[in-house]
Amino acid sequence: MKTIGIIGGIGSGKSTASVLFQQLGTAVVNADEIGHQTLLLPTVRESVRVRWGSAVFGVDGEIDRRKLAAVVFADEKELAYLKSLTHPLITEEVHRQREKHEQNGAQLCLLDVPLLLESGWDSHTDLIIFVSAPAETRWNRIKSRGWTETEWQQREAAQFSVEEKSRRANVVLDNSSDTGHLRKQVETLVRNLIYTWG
Repeated sequence: MKTIGIIGGIGSGKSTASVLFQQLGTAVVNADEIGHQTLLLPTVRESVRVRWGSAVFGVDGEIDRRKLAAVVFADEKELAYLKSLTHPLITEEVHRQREKHEQNGAQLCLLDVPLLLESGWDSHTDLIIFVSAPAETRWNRIKSRGWTETEWQQREAAQFSVEEKSRRANVVLDNSSDTGHLRKQVETLVRNLIYTWG
């Protein structure tokens, strides 16, 4: 099984591309979803409450990810603490899911991991894909999520620049247009990878 990593700026459309890969038969490991589940674990929840109090919790008693993000992305020390708390658990589950896909006979596995390069996950991949979109397009998508410009800038500051990400990639997918345009590129890429690696 070959492993593909996917990267891009915030709002570039990595999640959309991941769904397209999955629809075309590629196994996908989504670390963001794993991260969401990790925040539901009682031990993690308690550690978060001890560190940041009830201010980062919602009325349902669960961690409010947006409130937590506002705290940790404003302070490198707090972000480092959150990573130390969650990343070992996320890493373990990503490896577990990847191994399960391999055991099930998958030819291709896509790792959709936030901060893939920054966290060293690129060393586990055979190919890295960069999803490209202009800054204005990305900002329009981000605004539709209800983010503020400050939130966007804080998140981007915690990552490699889009220029660095593009430079580190093996393949670039253009997502400046509609989903149909992106789908055609993904279809071609999957077909070529299966032919090359098959």
